[in-house]
Amino acid sequence: LFESMPGLFVTANLFLPDGDRPPYPAVVMSCGHATALGKDHNAYLRACVHVVRRGMAAFMFDPYEQGERRQYVGGRSGGCCDQHNIIGAKAMLVGWSASMLRLWDGIRAVDYAASRPEIDPERIGYMGQSGGGTMTALMTAVDWRLKATAPSCYLTSLGYLCSTIGPQDAEQNVFGQLSFGLNHTGYALMPDTKVCITGRYADFFAWGGVAQLWRTLQETAGKVGTAGNYALNFAPGPHGWTESTEAASAAWMAAWLKGERDLLPLDMAKYRAMDLGFDMAKAEHGLEGDERGVLGGKRTTSLDGARDIHEILRGRLAKLRAERRPRTAAEMSALVKRRAAIRDPKTLGLSVRELAAAATDGALTATRLAFAYPDGRALPAVLLAGDMVDEAQAPVILVATEGRGACAGRAAEIVRGGGRVLVADVSGAGEIREGRFTFYNGKDVPEEGTAVMLYLLGESLVGRQATDMLVLAAYVKGRFGAAPRLEAKGSVAIAAAHAAAAEPEAFCGLSVSDAPPSWTEFLEHPGEPISYRYAWCVNGALVDYDWTDLLDFGKIHPNLRKGR
Repeated sequence: LFESMPGLFVTANLFLPDGDRPPYPAVVMSCGHATALGKDHNAYLRACVHVVRRGMAAFMFDPYEQGERRQYVGGRSGGCCDQHNIIGAKAMLVGWSASMLRLWDGIRAVDYAASRPEIDPERIGYMGQSGGGTMTALMTAVDWRLKATAPSCYLTSLGYLCSTIGPQDAEQNVFGQLSFGLNHTGYALMPDTKVCITGRYADFFAWGGVAQLWRTLQETAGKVGTAGNYALNFAPGPHGWTESTEAASAAWMAAWLKGERDLLPLDMAKYRAMDLGFDMAKAEHGLEGDERGVLGGKRTTSLDGARDIHEILRGRLAKLRAERRPRTAAEMSALVKRRAAIRDPKTLGLSVRELAAAATDGALTATRLAFAYPDGRALPAVLLAGDMVDEAQAPVILVATEGRGACAGRAAEIVRGGGRVLVADVSGAGEIREGRFTFYNGKDVPEEGTAVMLYLLGESLVGRQATDMLVLAAYVKGRFGAAPRLEAKGSVAIAAAHAAAAEPEAFCGLSVSDAPPSWTEFLEHPGEPISYRYAWCVNGALVDYDWTDLLDFGKIHPNLRKGR
């Protein structure tokens, strides 16, 4: 039992070899998402057995919301992946990330292993499967104390991954990494670490992407004479650690941590034969029955002085709120633009096209429009007006997460009252809401995958939507000579608040309805965490403001009327 932060307890299994004399080389291991059992899952225990049989110590610890570190055990779908994503959304809002938090656990696990008298701190490696493979890859890049690593069922080409199954759970993603050029290949190439890329040929981390990574790795390493520092350890079949890939990974560790170079190159044909007829349930796991577990059926949160990660994130938020200072309208405008990556419509090179001649139905005129971006994206919109227009009324822009149809009743009301209204779909809403891939349990929020892609690009869906709203406002003002009122329904209310704060002169008023709760409420909600989406978040925004703060235009933007 060790603490990765004060009061944040981590449970772990430490296996030491018989026969050999300490200090031993050691392999630290991260669990995957395969089970709520965490470190005591059969496949993970079996990996420890392989390492110890090679004369090395094995140290496997529980991740957040797995094993003995579970806090929320009922009522949530998606298991630990879903819970990790909730942690990730909270962390991103306060300027941290799920990958950072998981990496800190890994770094502290290496610290703890290195502190043990039985372990040689100069000979430490790292390995893991699936989610543990993610952490092994990230640890390879971050912790250069590691002499050898074996990430299993993770490393691939990030571009290939995003084009086949889309971006994956929170701990796999570094904010803006695509914009500053950090691909999976970089994780392996950055340090002077010996890396064995491990996996399965039928994995959903597709072999085609692995082949791309391997080719780039070998070409680059070959030019500097380090090609022998890398190996491929693959077996037939779907996602998962096998007897052969675990055994070969342990051999890779022995080669570089114990100097047993005769094990290289890995003879994968020999190792793959181990999978034939192998039954994991009947294998030796090192611990059986009641031997498993550190706390005798309790959880780390039951310990005196214990904190969970949600409490730590709440503490981070409280500190940020105490440190905030008042800002002028100009300062807030610049801050919101930077945080959400909101762009100036004048710099985007848009074109506005009428898709068909104006359609007239009695007293109603409807003009169908497309706001086309140079990259091929387009916002569908309809401009509505009656035959009796009250020129004194400001034009209105209506947007809704569910799309233009959700605005029909309100649009008819405005037109009957003599108003002019532009009803439009913004990015990730309505007709253009559906993303290419469904992100975990995001079927009810199909724009979630798009939001995570934008996170990888260093942007936000909130910022894209806010930019769209400023585009619509510029068109309306140019056509009618008056700034419009903006009305937003659903989660697009968050983007509407950002648009109005970024460019207060673009609108004469704002009202929102059916909006998600504030970011602060999401972080501070007691008990079972409420569902919140990356599509609703702006990276690091709570360092400076909550989205609901932007609705207080009486203080920030006197020219805008607040409507809730």
